[in-house]
Amino acid sequence: MRKPLSLGAAALLALSAAVLPVAATPAQAAPPSSLYSLVFSDEFNGTTVDTTKWNYRTDVKRESAQRPQNVTVGGGSLTINLKKEAFAGEQYTGGGLISKKKLRYGYYETRAKTSVGAGWHPAFWAMAGDGSTTAPADRRTEIDGFEFDMHQPRRIHHNVHGWYADGTKTSRGSAYDVGYDSSAAFHTYGFEWAESTVKFYVDGTLKYTANYSQTCCTEHDYLSVWLTAIAVDLAGMDDAALPAAVQFDYFRYYQKGNYTDNDGPTATRYSETGTWVTSSVHGHTLENTSRYSESPGATATWDAWLPSAGTYDVYIYKIANTNSDTHSKIDVTHNGGTSSQYLDYTTGTTGWVKLGTWSFAGGFNGSVKLTRGTTGYARADAVRFDRVS
Repeated sequence: MRKPLSLGAAALLALSAAVLPVAATPAQAAPPSSLYSLVFSDEFNGTTVDTTKWNYRTDVKRESAQRPQNVTVGGGSLTINLKKEAFAGEQYTGGGLISKKKLRYGYYETRAKTSVGAGWHPAFWAMAGDGSTTAPADRRTEIDGFEFDMHQPRRIHHNVHGWYADGTKTSRGSAYDVGYDSSAAFHTYGFEWAESTVKFYVDGTLKYTANYSQTCCTEHDYLSVWLTAIAVDLAGMDDAALPAAVQFDYFRYYQKGNYTDNDGPTATRYSETGTWVTSSVHGHTLENTSRYSESPGATATWDAWLPSAGTYDVYIYKIANTNSDTHSKIDVTHNGGTSSQYLDYTTGTTGWVKLGTWSFAGGFNGSVKLTRGTTGYARADAVRFDRVS
């Protein structure tokens, strides 16, 4: 059965003998702002996993090995079957899906029902990786939309971890009684990720906000979404409850703005003329690079991709330095034409500078172009488009 994005829907039974009937449950939630647009989703309305969107989780962690065979789609849900079976040196098997698409700031939402029985750890989270390991070399950000340890089915965990290359991390989070048994019915879980906050929602209600600075931490890379369940023996394994299952009704990702940077996945929308060099000065986050040039007339251009038509505030990240260009020309191309202004990069502080507010069409439309003046280094990092109407 297809689930219209604009309507609430009751949970449907997955095609698995391990799945129990589902009682009436809270309606589907929605993004925290009407300015958000849906840009990636899976409603799980088919009969097989869409492998153009998802990788299978295949690692071995804690008390279980994860198997593709445990993951099914049917009846309008993704089902992760949890079993007691010997595989890859473990006595239990779980599973999950990891999105192939890499995502960044925006609103992430799923609707899920956890399993019955102690010993399992279902989670909705985001981190780099393809599911073959939970410690990939490129992991930096980890955002846990929900984690449950099923000996405590009412206790939810929200976390933001910033992983460093040496395996250490910074963490902030919250754990509390969510007010219901997460295994008894479907509930909606979401998190809104921005430059300096992650806000966690349950059934459309804001429950916890994690704050951090974009220039202090590593928590700004591009992430895959993980919908998973593994065995974690914290209070014994309830074998009598097996086989069991965790179900996800859908996954949806929304954006209300976007960035174009000189590096990372959006660098395909960035271009230069003249000779540019990567600077030792980082860009708008700790691990983003910046660029500089003293070529006469050198340009840096950031093309936009926008989630929908609308009115956007446009910002450029200014790196202030005494040897920088005093008269960089900034041209913003939008629905009404091109608007120009000049910035002195030798004065003020490093940070986002608002260039103005303009109307843009959705998709690949609009741009910001920087042209070096006559003295000092032109500096380029990133531009940002924030939808305001």
